[in-house]
Amino acid sequence: MVAMALGVLASPASAQVTAYAAGQGAVNSVSVNVDVRASVRDRCGFAQGGAPSGTISQADFDQSGFSRDFAINLNCSGASRIAVSSRNGGLATDSSASGYASVAPYDVELRMVADNGTTATGSCAAATLGGAGGCGFAGTGSTTNGLRLAAASTRSNGSYLRVKANAYAGATPLLAGRYADTLTVTVSVAP
Repeated sequence: MVAMALGVLASPASAQVTAYAAGQGAVNSVSVNVDVRASVRDRCGFAQGGAPSGTISQADFDQSGFSRDFAINLNCSGASRIAVSSRNGGLATDSSASGYASVAPYDVELRMVADNGTTATGSCAAATLGGAGGCGFAGTGSTTNGLRLAAASTRSNGSYLRVKANAYAGATPLLAGRYADTLTVTVSVAP
């Protein structure tokens, strides 16, 4: 959105000057001042194709763990906040059995880089990305919530979301089956 104000300032009436057509007098022009002002409202979102997306399909993750980065490209004209929420608070399976765990922990890391090189980083356990987590970037990005990147970010600059897990070391063994989680990433303008 661009707002413009246009004002014309003319000389006071006592100093009025008359302009003549070429060849009809000595004065050919009148000078006036024109003030032009404009503003650009903050914008912030993901650049086209810049939202993190993809999947991990890791067999026997309980023994080998995993690590994968998903690139993030923002289109933010000023400071921004980015937040992440987890559907399951970990890798979960639909089955359950007495004596077995059905949720495996993993970590989420954000590294955001602004156009001027400023960075913001944070790391949290997926378990803290639920509603009442305790992670500094858990939930939905808003003007007051999420990891704050203090400057504009409008190009591909090395920002990413990383998901990683070590080999499972819980006291209760994991139940055999397929495990999944869904992360939702949101971004907002930050004051």
